[in-house]
Amino acid sequence: MHLCKNVFKWTKHIITAMTNRKTHLVLAAAIAAAAIVSCKKDDSTASLPYLDGTLSLDFDPSLPAYILADDHTEYTITPKGASHPEGLGIGYQWRVTPSDNDSYTVSKEEDGEGDGVFTYDFAEYNKDTLRTLTVSCEAFAEGYSSLSASYYVTVVAPWNEGKGSIQRAGYTKGGTTVLYDGVEYLTYEAPDSRTWMKQNLAYDGSGTEKVGAPYQDAEAMSQVFGRFYTWDEATGGISSNDGTTVQGICPDGWHIPSDNEWTDLAEATMAGIYKDAWRDGLEDSETGLEYGIDWSRGDYRISKEFMAGEMLDPDLPDTDEDYDNDINYGKEARSATFNTDTELWPYLSYVGDPTNRSGISAIPAGYALMTNGMWNYGGVFEYAIFWTSTEDPDTGKAICRVINNESPVVYRDGHDKATFAASVRCVKD
Repeated sequence: MHLCKNVFKWTKHIITAMTNRKTHLVLAAAIAAAAIVSCKKDDSTASLPYLDGTLSLDFDPSLPAYILADDHTEYTITPKGASHPEGLGIGYQWRVTPSDNDSYTVSKEEDGEGDGVFTYDFAEYNKDTLRTLTVSCEAFAEGYSSLSASYYVTVVAPWNEGKGSIQRAGYTKGGTTVLYDGVEYLTYEAPDSRTWMKQNLAYDGSGTEKVGAPYQDAEAMSQVFGRFYTWDEATGGISSNDGTTVQGICPDGWHIPSDNEWTDLAEATMAGIYKDAWRDGLEDSETGLEYGIDWSRGDYRISKEFMAGEMLDPDLPDTDEDYDNDINYGKEARSATFNTDTELWPYLSYVGDPTNRSGISAIPAGYALMTNGMWNYGGVFEYAIFWTSTEDPDTGKAICRVINNESPVVYRDGHDKATFAASVRCVKD
């Protein structure tokens, strides 16, 4: 096979693959603004020389990795980097897939004028369909093999706008909500009799200097995954170790839960499920020593009670074609999904079905880490990490509660207050 003369190697993010028990899913949600160049290799052009250079795409404004379904921003896309070996003209053609029209649109013939600019309004052509779109450009000239470049963007939507990106998470539309800085959050009375928010906080500073960072720096993800905050941002540097209630960036009348409050939620949830068996475990001095670390009691699997999902009810109709199979397979619940078909918490036998009996609806948004003045994002679709208002007196670090997609327990971890960023939930005073 004839090899491409030039291969554009820059890739900002890697397409992530996930596996669940039924099928292999390519995780389109983790694709983030990656430009990948390839060359035509059909039989008719296999022996032709290639155009010079490496084709790349310049977006104005810059295209983020994720955009909202109703975002009518018109993007101007300029092709750059390709040239004709003989100094002649180059043509450009484009397509966006999937869309109303998957065929190529020529923005410039090879003997035409202009620079081949292409404009596109993603909302106009793709309406509110939540999916990953591919913008492809080809630079062509007679007698030469084409150069091509592709760019990926994922369309998302908040929970309360039509069919949101997060489904089956235990979100009840029409339920009790609280409005904070223009964003509506579901609330609920948890097993510990406190009122908690069901979504991660998305507060960005109320028009002042921005606080927190959305996933992959894409503002569209702020109301989908919430924002990532350093502990200093979340709490204002105030600790609850002395019994202080820390409002931090939560709305008035709400505060950032302490580690003890997270533990109370876990205790109430598990005691309600296992009743005497769980309470007997609390009185066991051997397992009791571990309770504050990972809330574990013997072989009980607690993380599934915090993972976003919904219980299956065989008496209720469901339009999902896999629903009956789930019931027949013996599952008691199923995972929340991202953009319809990607399970957030794939089933593992030693973790169990994501029952979400705590009601907290934790989603694996991951975390952010400040490196060289820039946020780097990791752990998406693996970890749900929540700040507490509690400090570790021995290390000076702040305490998080961590849910791992491969762990049956929920464990405690300490992180730097200024460079590590995690999700925040608020609980009512």
